[in-house]
Amino acid sequence: MVYRERGLSWKIAATFIGAVVGAGFASGQELGQFFLGYGSVGSYGIICSGLLFAIWGAVICELSARCRLTDYSDYLRFLLGGRAAFCIDLLISLYLFCTVFIMLSAGNALFTEHLGLHAGCGGWLTGIVALAVLWGGLESLVSFNVFLVPLKFLVCLAVFLLSRSLNGLAIQPGTVQIASMAPIFPHWVGATLFYAGFNMLGAMVVLVPLSQRGLARQRLAGNLLGGMGLAVFALLIFHILLPFRDQVANWEVPVLVVAGLVHPSLQWFYFVVLWAAILSTAVVSCYGVAMRLRWYLSYRLALALILGISLFFARLQFSSLVRLIYPLFGGVGVLLLMVQGVRAMGHGLRR
Repeated sequence: MVYRERGLSWKIAATFIGAVVGAGFASGQELGQFFLGYGSVGSYGIICSGLLFAIWGAVICELSARCRLTDYSDYLRFLLGGRAAFCIDLLISLYLFCTVFIMLSAGNALFTEHLGLHAGCGGWLTGIVALAVLWGGLESLVSFNVFLVPLKFLVCLAVFLLSRSLNGLAIQPGTVQIASMAPIFPHWVGATLFYAGFNMLGAMVVLVPLSQRGLARQRLAGNLLGGMGLAVFALLIFHILLPFRDQVANWEVPVLVVAGLVHPSLQWFYFVVLWAAILSTAVVSCYGVAMRLRWYLSYRLALALILGISLFFARLQFSSLVRLIYPLFGGVGVLLLMVQGVRAMGHGLRR
């Protein structure tokens, strides 16, 4: 019985982590643009983000379980009512679709910058593998993340530990010039709220259906483990990049550059991990949009359509997409966080 409880908690945590740890996260772009510009103080924002992830995820699961909500559209109607929920639902669907083509763009950047392949190859390969994983529905998505999350964490830990000896080394400027990793917000508190906000939009897609499984303590443990795991994962990447923050701004995939300085073999390992992170977020986001379209198209036809359109937009630059789209949708996430807090307190009083 204890083993089964731990197994379900781990599945929730792994799916939660897999939904958040995508290309922007694992490549260092996300953490660089949101927190690296503040220097070492940025780590406070990451720790607070982890707490928000854990609390926010636990509340989503508990409210969904009590009200027997099975997907994120139901959850939005519960939070906001009919008309407002419809508008926010459209925005979240747009965000998830944007995330799909950002992940395919990241695949292009990864395979072009580090393998020298044609610009479209990485996106096509990522899209095909994502389609194969999603063909089996939610169970395939959960199993995919349960397998990949430990692998991603262990390789990231190895890069962190080994990169401690590289503080004095220089990195050659990247071949692709991008925006400097200056802070997006004047203070790290604002960056923290918006960072947690846009990431929870994607996580909500899988947390709501998972809330129908197991007991309340299992779901709570899974969300706490997921939030803690995300904070630790983010701190590792943040401190990998911190000694090189003035140099990695010129790279699309900065963590991979540092991994290459440690050892060429480690760079290849992290290449695989980063691609796995791209796939995990692409899979979660594409699943969310496909479920939103299930009233109009069959699930599998929706998957093919979403990935096909996303390949067209994936030709845009990865780093620019991260800087433009994620802060924009972070505001939607912060709004939902406030409404959710009011709802949670109301249910707590009526309990």
